Amino acid sequence: MISVVVPVLDEEELLESTLCSLRRQTFRDFELLIVDNGSTDRSPWIAARFADRMLVEPQRGALWAMHRRFSEARGDLIVSCDSDTIYPRRWLERMVQVLLEPGTVAAYGPMGFRESPHVLRPLEVTAYCVIVGLSRLGRVHLAGAANFGMRREAYFSVGGYPAYEGWASPDFRLARALEREGRVRFVPTMPCYTSNRRFVHAGRARAAGEAFRYWLDVATGSDRIPADRYWSVSHRSHGTKKG
Repeated sequence: MISVVVPVLDEEELLESTLCSLRRQTFRDFELLIVDNGSTDRSPWIAARFADRMLVEPQRGALWAMHRRFSEARGDLIVSCDSDTIYPRRWLERMVQVLLEPGTVAAYGPMGFRESPHVLRPLEVTAYCVIVGLSRLGRVHLAGAANFGMRREAYFSVGGYPAYEGWASPDFRLARALEREGRVRFVPTMPCYTSNRRFVHAGRARAAGEAFRYWLDVATGSDRIPADRYWSVSHRSHGTKKG
């Protein structure tokens, strides 16, 4: 079984379009698991219309919502999504194909912005792919929870997200840890389109600078940026949540 898991926190404006895009996937043999992290808007009502199962994680914080959804997933393959992201129709099909390859334990793809004109999205995805190539020189996978799949067994074998509770960039750290279990693949043909609210709110230059500092913290093994700063900056700049 394949489990597609989505954390939700106050996303009533964007959630329905996200879930519609998941229900329109060419690959249909999956369970859609949604974890509400304490929403105060209409998000739970919207989610209930699409979910195969819904859970509530009372401990606020994206990391805990992510771990709860992975713990409750029934599938041998777990695919992580974000509640503000649009997924092309063949996205899940490609994700599953890669994760079923022998020796592969995780896969992630590029991202563009859902607010961008369609003509610009390929350019954003191409830029992301170039940055991923440069990032690999520092042995860092630019994996993000909006576009990240893995084998359930491998996730728990490396301790999952709680192993990185105290540090920034848990997705980067988890992807690096998963390399101990097998191959972690970047798939350029598996893009998704997430919200640009973080960059608009914080300013593109500042957001890019913050992202580089997070990357450098992981690449150099400095571990100087604590989780509290990472999540607080993400909440301020993203509007409602991270993950």
